[in-house]
Amino acid sequence: MDIKIALFIHVLSIASWVGGLTVMAVWLRKSTKLHDQGLSMTESFQNVHNLNVRMMVPVAVLTLLTGLYMLVQWGPDKPLYLLIKERFGSLVVLLYVIGLPIYGGRLLKKGKTEKDPAALAGTVKRYANLLNITLLLLVFIILVVTLKFQ
Repeated sequence: MDIKIALFIHVLSIASWVGGLTVMAVWLRKSTKLHDQGLSMTESFQNVHNLNVRMMVPVAVLTLLTGLYMLVQWGPDKPLYLLIKERFGSLVVLLYVIGLPIYGGRLLKKGKTEKDPAALAGTVKRYANLLNITLLLLVFIILVVTLKFQ
């Protein structure tokens, strides 16, 4: 695979991942506010979790694989910003791929058993906060790579 193709796939994957996480977080926030008007928090929560596991996790894995491929092609002498991206970025992806589906599944099970709308809203907001934290970590990695710390 050519490095330019890998870079294209990597950037496309990151853009899809960031965009998808943003949409899912906004969707969950809206569902907590519009619950009284008929928008089901439980269905929104279920849909967001399924979208996250079935689409965003594979995109995150693709981001990791293309990033690792480009790092291997770079060679052993990498600048500091690439080392930060390699180590911190890989950690974020692995935590996201392993942790969010497991913890999100637990939150989803808890949310399905909640009868009180306020308690359900708290569970949904906790999941949305996880998505927002992931977004902040991704933006930090993008900032480090963009500024190219030496």
